[in-house]
Amino acid sequence: MKKNITIILIFVLSFFLVPLNIYASYDAMISASAVRVREGAGTGYKALYSLSPNTPITVVDKTKYTGTGCSKGWYKVIYDKKEGYVCSSYITFIDNTFEGINVIDYTARVHSNNVSVRKTASTSATKLDTLTLGTNVTILSEVSGTKNDDCSTGKWYNIRYNGNATGYMCKNYITKKEDIVLENEDYTKMYKELGFPDSYIPYLNYLHQKYPNWQFIPKQTGLSFAVAVDSEEGKNYIQNSNPSFITSTKPAEGSSWYKANSQVIAFYMDPRNWLTEERIFMFEKQDYSTALESQYPTLVKAIFGSGKLGGDEYTIPMINAGKANRISPLLIATRIRLEVGPNGSDSTNGVEFTWKGQKYKGYYNFFNIGAYEVTIDGVEYSSIVRGLAYAAKLINREGNVWDNIETAIKEGSSFLANGYVNNGQGTLYYQKFNVSPDSESDPYTHQYMTNIQAPATEGNQTYNSYKKVGILNESLIFEIPIYNNMPSYTSLPNSGDVNNDLKALQVKDYTLSPTFDKDVLSYEVYVPTSTTKVTVEAITDSTLATISGIGEIEVPDLENTVTITVKSQVGEEKKYQVTIKKVDDTTTVQDVITSSSMLINNNYITEIKNNTKIETLKNNLIKAGAKSIIIKDINGKDIENTSTLVGTGQTITINTAIETQTFTISVNGDTSGDGLVTILDLLEVQKHIKKAEILKNANLLSADTSGDNKVTILDLLEIVQHIKKYKLL
Repeated sequence: MKKNITIILIFVLSFFLVPLNIYASYDAMISASAVRVREGAGTGYKALYSLSPNTPITVVDKTKYTGTGCSKGWYKVIYDKKEGYVCSSYITFIDNTFEGINVIDYTARVHSNNVSVRKTASTSATKLDTLTLGTNVTILSEVSGTKNDDCSTGKWYNIRYNGNATGYMCKNYITKKEDIVLENEDYTKMYKELGFPDSYIPYLNYLHQKYPNWQFIPKQTGLSFAVAVDSEEGKNYIQNSNPSFITSTKPAEGSSWYKANSQVIAFYMDPRNWLTEERIFMFEKQDYSTALESQYPTLVKAIFGSGKLGGDEYTIPMINAGKANRISPLLIATRIRLEVGPNGSDSTNGVEFTWKGQKYKGYYNFFNIGAYEVTIDGVEYSSIVRGLAYAAKLINREGNVWDNIETAIKEGSSFLANGYVNNGQGTLYYQKFNVSPDSESDPYTHQYMTNIQAPATEGNQTYNSYKKVGILNESLIFEIPIYNNMPSYTSLPNSGDVNNDLKALQVKDYTLSPTFDKDVLSYEVYVPTSTTKVTVEAITDSTLATISGIGEIEVPDLENTVTITVKSQVGEEKKYQVTIKKVDDTTTVQDVITSSSMLINNNYITEIKNNTKIETLKNNLIKAGAKSIIIKDINGKDIENTSTLVGTGQTITINTAIETQTFTISVNGDTSGDGLVTILDLLEVQKHIKKAEILKNANLLSADTSGDNKVTILDLLEIVQHIKKYKLL
């Protein structure tokens, strides 16, 4: 009987221990390396196992659990029939919803970069704006304008863009979606059989109809599009400081290159955005073509136009290097133009440079290989200098020194051929985004450039060369990447003004605490108990932003919160809050300072007499209305001995009933910080005047004994008079 009871008990327990999957579940993928699945929501829980990128996983529900080590929260997941928890930052859902990627449909799109919007249909009309490649626009009407080189057709579109902005753009630079979507049953069937997704086919139909000799080869990457975008985060730069395009307003390289955000990365990685005749060449196979051999000289020269590098001295080595390395000379030419421009740069002129204290001259680096900013032993070297050091073999590498044009081009081309084209990354696209299944390198690594626009730029240069020579109708081969789980569309962010910051904020006649900062969203203001109304004043940082919640505000309660809402041109809101508190004692720090016969100079307190004890200063400030005083030394430690002298460089924190402020102390004449004016201070001021040792900050302020905002012989004489007790400071 006991045996039967045990069996029943085990059965009942096992029933409750098996997870009942009665909840909704969501298919997802791991988007990072060595992601740990844990017993609970937090890094303090035991790790059950780790998963590799692109591992399929089931998310139990989209509830995020709070836990240590993951600020964005944890998902409960199932993998291999086992439950656990994974940080949500490493999860990508497999559907048509991609966080950070805009999937808005479009009617028309700008297909060239930096295109002008004009006030009227003429290139001589006032320029209103500049739109980047990929900007979505609405066409209001088509009008005729003046024919010229910049708008060869003489046809213009009146467009709406970035919300409500309007203007005119040459028709040449806009592609209408309706012109792309062509139905052709035979073509459609052919491309489906080849393996192209439905969303690719309208573009291919359009291109095939116009260029029937072109061949399109689908290449399955085997990668989720969302995972690929996430994996390229931080590896792509763009010369666009608009906050909607970048991850940070701080440049990532030099003064003009910023890290592109996920929406921008998605747009440039989406192959469908480049299936136009002007941009598809980023997918052209970069092998040497015997069919184009006779055309290469003309084509290469066309890439440089009238530029210096279009001369035989440069183009012949490019063609020879292409043939020797079995890669397209056009790839060599476009890559060189992208790196150094049509006329070259200091990288290609054999200029003199200094490396580790030695001067060198006569070296060339046409591809800017190894060219990036570096600091060695405290010395900063520019990207060009580092690239020339690479050419001179001052940096460890194999091969010859690049001390002539031919060698530099030949070996630079060999680097490109062996490292990329002949290594499974045989298109401009794969060299920028390594998603090629044939690559010998791991996905998202071994990528030639960080410029996210490079494939589009180089591809367009190739198109222009082919067009100029008249060979666009040749049999050209394009290898086009295919991703899993792609969104319907990808689009660049709205390039309108996204600034929703305040430039200034105040409650009239009262002190804001803390001091206003556009990035601080919460403030307090103390007013007398009898107050019934206050006036809130604010100015937006951008003239295109709108503001609400300001003006005369009623404050009926002892504590009232006022919300000031700033809306940017593109509709993004930021809310600032000011809490109005009614109190009996409204003494401000400024009131305390003024009553004590001292002055506030920016973040400094001045007009403190030398040889003043901390005890004396504190007592004076308390009498003036301060509730408490904290004084710290130059190292930030509290000074407990109240008989210590007040010295320059110390900090003082003054608390009243309604606010707290901290200042640095500047004692008149005390440049040394000991609270006295002695021969030591005299010597420091003398050194400053002679520029032997420069005083700074509070010490500089204390040296200005005359108060004329400069340190001169006059201040030196006043210190001398003080030391000799002729006239005390």
